[in-house]
Amino acid sequence: MNRKAAILLSSTGISNLGDWIYFIPLNLLVYQMTDSAAAVAGLYIIRPLAGMMTSFWAGSLIDRYSQRNLMIGLDFARAILVLLLLTTPSLPVIYALVFVICMADAFYDPAASAYAVKLIPSESRQVFNSYKSLAWSGSFILGPALAGLLFMAGKPELAFAANALSFSLSGLLLFFLPSLEMKAHPPGKNFSLAVLASDWRMVMRYMKSARSVMAVYLLYSGLMMMAAALDSQEAVFSQEILGLSESAYGMLVSISGIGLLTGSVINRLAVNRLQPSALIGWGGMLIAGGYFIYSLSSSFLWAAAGFFILAFSMAFANTGIWTFYQNHVPSDIMGRVGSALGLLISLFQIVCVLGIGISGDWFPLRAVIVSGAAAMILLSILLLAAVMKPPSAATKAMYAAEEGAN
Repeated sequence: MNRKAAILLSSTGISNLGDWIYFIPLNLLVYQMTDSAAAVAGLYIIRPLAGMMTSFWAGSLIDRYSQRNLMIGLDFARAILVLLLLTTPSLPVIYALVFVICMADAFYDPAASAYAVKLIPSESRQVFNSYKSLAWSGSFILGPALAGLLFMAGKPELAFAANALSFSLSGLLLFFLPSLEMKAHPPGKNFSLAVLASDWRMVMRYMKSARSVMAVYLLYSGLMMMAAALDSQEAVFSQEILGLSESAYGMLVSISGIGLLTGSVINRLAVNRLQPSALIGWGGMLIAGGYFIYSLSSSFLWAAAGFFILAFSMAFANTGIWTFYQNHVPSDIMGRVGSALGLLISLFQIVCVLGIGISGDWFPLRAVIVSGAAAMILLSILLLAAVMKPPSAATKAMYAAEEGAN
C-alpha cells in the first residue's frame, strides 16, 4: 500500500474510531437527562432520517466539487458540532445537533468512496479495502474500550473531546492528499434544482442499465439493515430470553469484536486469493447463519458461537461489497449513485428498526428474532444467487470503460 493510500486509510480510520468513542456516552447522556429508553431509541432513528434529508442533493455536490476539500470541511464541522453537545441544556437541542452531525456523516461517506476510487488504482482496491476492514474492526473494539476507560476514570465528557479531536486529525491528514481534478463537471457549474432533477434522471437511467450491480448492492444493504434492526433488540433478547447477566452480555459483545478482528486479519492475509463475489456471497450466508444460530440459542455458548461467526464473516463481506461497488460504479457519478442508494437504504432501515421494535412489543421476542434471522437467510440466498450470476454485456462494457479510465 502506497503513501497516499495509507494517509487516506489513517484519516478515515481515526474518524471512525472517534465515532465509536462518543456514541456510548451520548446514549447515557440522553438517558440521564430523560430517564427514557424511548428518548435513547430516538437517536437510532435520527441517522436514517438525516440520510434521507441529505441524499436528495448531496451526490450532485460530491460529483461537482473537490471530494477531498468537502471531506476536510465536513471533518472540522463535525468536530465543532460534537463539542457543542457538551454545552447543550435540552434534549431537542441534542437531537438537532446529532441530526446535523448525521447529515454530515451521510455526506462524508459517499464523498470518501468517490475519492478513494480516484486515488486508489483498480488493481489495489481489494487490498486497500482489506486494510480498511481491519481498521474498522479495530475501531469497533478500541472505541467502546476507550469509552469504558473514560467512564471508569469518571470523565465521560472526554469522550466527546476525543471524538472532536479525531475529526480534526482526520481533516488535517487529508491536507497531505491531492485535490483530484473533476473530469465530468467543472466545479460549481450551474448548480440548481434543474441540475438536481437532471442528475436524478441520470441516476435512474444508470440503475436501470446496471440492474445486476444494483441488485447485489441493495440485497447486501438489506441484509445489513435487517441485522441492524435485530441488533436494536439484542440487549433485551440476551438478558430476558437467554437470561444472561449484564457482564455476560458484555462478554458476548467482546466475543463479536474478537471475531471481527480475527476475520479482518485472515481476510487481509488471504485477500489476493479471493474474488469480491465470493466474499460477498459466502460472507453474507455466514452472517445470516450466525444470526440464525444466535436466534435459536438457549445458552451463552451457542449465542457466543453465533456472534463469533457473524462478526468473523462480516470482515470478508465488507471487503467484498466495497470492492464490488468501487469496481462497478463509474467514478464520475459515484457520489450521486451513492446518495440515491443511501436514500433507499435509510428508508429500509427505518422500516426494519420500527418493524422489529413494534413486533417485539406485540409478539414473543424469541419468535420475532427467529423470524428476522430467517428473513436474513432468505436475503443471503438471493444475494448469493445475484452475485454469482454472470454480468450482462452492458455491465461488462461499463466495467471495461471504467478500467480503461483508471
